[in-house]
Amino acid sequence: MVRIRCGPDDEARCRGALARAGFEAERSLTWLVVRGASPDAVNEALAAGGAESRVAVRQRIGQLIGWLLDREGRIEGRAVNVQALVRRVLEEGGLAERYRAKSLDALLAGAAALHGQLVETSAGFVAWDRFVELFCDEVAPLDSAPP
Repeated sequence: MVRIRCGPDDEARCRGALARAGFEAERSLTWLVVRGASPDAVNEALAAGGAESRVAVRQRIGQLIGWLLDREGRIEGRAVNVQALVRRVLEEGGLAERYRAKSLDALLAGAAALHGQLVETSAGFVAWDRFVELFCDEVAPLDSAPP
């Protein structure tokens, strides 16, 4: 599930951009929701279609990137901060039932790796799959639990 927060003035443009890219959006409270799609693909469709709104996880990942860059890689002892940022990405994106934040040590290692990547490439974009690889573990579905 991919969540998009958009105002009433941008909803028609969002729906049109998504439809042209082959996505179907449904309204869920204050969100437009696209099921079974990559957040990056949905975000690209929004941008290509001229919509102002963006996928919720993209905005929160941007905050994580900003936090890492502001600290210039000095994140020792800040695993709880990284955990809080990762949890916000998952919760606001509606993905907390599918993914959970990795252990605190693994989060620090992921944050250090991401900071190195950002500095090395001078890039401010982190693909969804890379975010999941660095910071998340997949939650086992309830129906797959042993009897």
